[in-house]
Amino acid sequence: MSTERLQTLLQGAFPNASEVKVIDRGGGDHFEVRVTDPAFDGLTRIQQHKLVYEALDEPWSDGSIHELRINTKGTAS
Repeated sequence: MSTERLQTLLQGAFPNASEVKVIDRGGGDHFEVRVTDPAFDGLTRIQQHKLVYEALDEPWSDGSIHELRINTKGTAS
């Protein structure tokens, strides 16, 4: 799985994000993602992470992702 493919999926799911970053943590199946988006404002961390899992459902379900570290935050101050 390429970081570019994950980046594209996340950008499609979070078009208003001020940050979408995908980092390959090794092996081509261990990733870290960072997303900052106003869609996360008012949501719990679990709700935010569920949205990321939904965006990456296909590569997660088919086993292309073995490990996923998720860092999310909203934009409200």
